Amino acid sequence: MTAPSSNPGVTRSKAQAVFARRILPAMIGLLAFALLAAATALVQIATRLDRDALDQSRFLAGMALDAQQRWIQRANVDNAFWGDAYANLHRQTNLDWAYHQENLGPTLYRDFGYEAVLVIDGQGETRYSVIRGELQTLDAKQWLDGGLQQLLERAREAVRNGEAAAGLLRAGGTPAMVSASVMTTAGSDVEEVPGPASILLFVDLLDAKRLLELGAAHAVPGLRIASDTEPAAEALIERALADASPIRFTWSPAHPGRHLLWTTLPILAAVALGLGLLAWLLLQQGLKTVKILDASYARLSSSRAALAASEKRFRDVAESASDWLWEIDRNTCLTYLSSRFEEITGHSRSNWLGRPMAELLNADETTLRDWLAAPDAPLRCSYHAADGGQRHYRLSARAILLDGANLGFRGTAADITEETRAQAHIHYLSQHDPLTGLPNRSRLQEHLTAKLHALNGANAKLTLLYIDLDRFKPVNDTMGHAAGDEVLVRVAERLRQCIRADDLVARIGGDEFVMVISRLRDQDDIRQLCTRLLESLAKPFGYGQQQVFIGASIGVAIAPQDSSQASELLRCADVALYQAKNSGRGNWCLYDREMGEHLHQRSSPETEPQDANETGQFVLHYQPRQRNGDSPVSAEALLPWQHRPMSAEAMRTLLGEQDR
Repeated sequence: MTAPSSNPGVTRSKAQAVFARRILPAMIGLLAFALLAAATALVQIATRLDRDALDQSRFLAGMALDAQQRWIQRANVDNAFWGDAYANLHRQTNLDWAYHQENLGPTLYRDFGYEAVLVIDGQGETRYSVIRGELQTLDAKQWLDGGLQQLLERAREAVRNGEAAAGLLRAGGTPAMVSASVMTTAGSDVEEVPGPASILLFVDLLDAKRLLELGAAHAVPGLRIASDTEPAAEALIERALADASPIRFTWSPAHPGRHLLWTTLPILAAVALGLGLLAWLLLQQGLKTVKILDASYARLSSSRAALAASEKRFRDVAESASDWLWEIDRNTCLTYLSSRFEEITGHSRSNWLGRPMAELLNADETTLRDWLAAPDAPLRCSYHAADGGQRHYRLSARAILLDGANLGFRGTAADITEETRAQAHIHYLSQHDPLTGLPNRSRLQEHLTAKLHALNGANAKLTLLYIDLDRFKPVNDTMGHAAGDEVLVRVAERLRQCIRADDLVARIGGDEFVMVISRLRDQDDIRQLCTRLLESLAKPFGYGQQQVFIGASIGVAIAPQDSSQASELLRCADVALYQAKNSGRGNWCLYDREMGEHLHQRSSPETEPQDANETGQFVLHYQPRQRNGDSPVSAEALLPWQHRPMSAEAMRTLLGEQDR
């Protein structure tokens, strides 16, 4: 056998050759492939970003036009379905009411930006026109083209559904959003005139300035009409005028992907250059590392045993997924705490090593030992940090075994304080109204059921007040939902001031509240509370520089005399509320059984005939007809109703409803 060469120079030259011919080319090839893959992925991402941005802007541009159309339709319907407008602009043309009193005049241009308000009678003549806030004489058919007649026909179809027709026309050559609605009395006492009703038109010119405003409001910069001379653009949507002729809109879309490329490609090139330099440096350093690795091999062999034990410890910890690590001996005394223990708890490790773990935790020794006997599931506990605050955590453990003997346990403590608080917050949200902070229907049901179960004694009573706000809908319609939300919050504050600590007020609907009150002795106490509530809610609510006036109606039910069931007691209070509203706004009413019977008598006779055929209450009989004792010459069919006894009052109610 040939003895191995002991020449270190030969060994070093072989190692250098292997590194230069095999390892370095592989590293350079891998680096080049990674850079190419990164550049390709970057281009694909940029292309996708630009495409997604274009799709989003196209959606927003369409939404801007659709939102404007819905807005002008709502405003048009609100003014066309108005008895006063019908009387003063259809039956006659009252310029003083419409223009000078500004019911349908300059305010629509000044406050809402509608360039034109037109009224076209049933013969197609323009009988009223206000252009940019000025009363003018104008023929709508000459000023509006692009399908005015089609829009008017659609308006007469839409009024059957209580809606307006809207679309794009051209007003003096400029595209315009036009809404048309047939004028009606809207159920008022204004007498209708025979013949076709007049049609009210609102016109919103979509000039360059208006389109820019719409685009800015919906994050569509540079929204404009696409001209025929303008080159074909990707950012383009097409809409149709009322006569089906096309009109195109375009805008200036964002290019986030292009911006990304211009930003990152220079950086990527610089990185490639730097990595090339780094590869050359690695070549030099690699040759030195070969020598260092040979020298380090002996030291690594001696530390292999310690490294294996350390790897096992941290492998167990990693599987438990913890925030800080711990170890205890057989007596549950702490033998190890990781450095994260001090960072999280604020306690010093040296102060706790050697002490029982139960002293650190808010758990007794028996509970801890029982869990360690079978630590399959995590243990949820809490402890007090150094700053005095209580922290929640999840404890996981694994036995330390050596040759079959149990030397103790090691594990992790994961901080779940924020998770616990989040769960508590979620529970709170499930029981409370997010706007006012009052308990919601679910919390009301639990509270009311508990209060009813706790009633004992002959004199124990529980009073339930069902409160419904009056004149609240006009607040939302005229001032917006933000004002309505602010009023609801103020109402909740005033209601809270009228109850004791053990009572409850809840919001169960849009403008409906329920109060559960204990310790009201008699009807005089109820009257005083209801009067105070009505007076409190009748006071004005400030919103900005305006004052909002609303009111309330209250239905009252008392347990246990009306019911001892939560749902039935709520129904009784709702019936009383219905009676209070029928008596006029700003009233309260105490439930009695005659109210429920009256409602039942009104509803039951109406539904029973509908079910009679299904339940077999109609029985067909044939009765022969004779002449002077002769044989039967014909027969008549009888269909008697075999109905359970019905009171005279119920029958009169049924017959009265059928007559109507």
